[in-house]
Amino acid sequence: MIYYTIYLKQLSNDTGYIDVGLADDQLFKDFMTYLDIGMKAHKAYDVASPATPDGQAGKFLIDLSCIAAITTAPPVSHRGGARAPAARRG
Repeated sequence: MIYYTIYLKQLSNDTGYIDVGLADDQLFKDFMTYLDIGMKAHKAYDVASPATPDGQAGKFLIDLSCIAAITTAPPVSHRGGARAPAARRG
């Protein structure tokens, strides 16, 4: 599981970002590809939700061209606290 803080252009929720936990780092890889060559992924990303009764995760959709920046962080370890963010790009 990877925690994302996604800063969006023209988001009017008083913070300018959303937080979401996704199953893997594919969104970050797709965003890096979009920044490098301008190719947008058109797919849904699995939301990390291990507590669902049927074992199926929800889906997260986002238009990569609306993203201003992404920060990622691994989940908090119960043994030693949070680790530093894995990557930053903006």
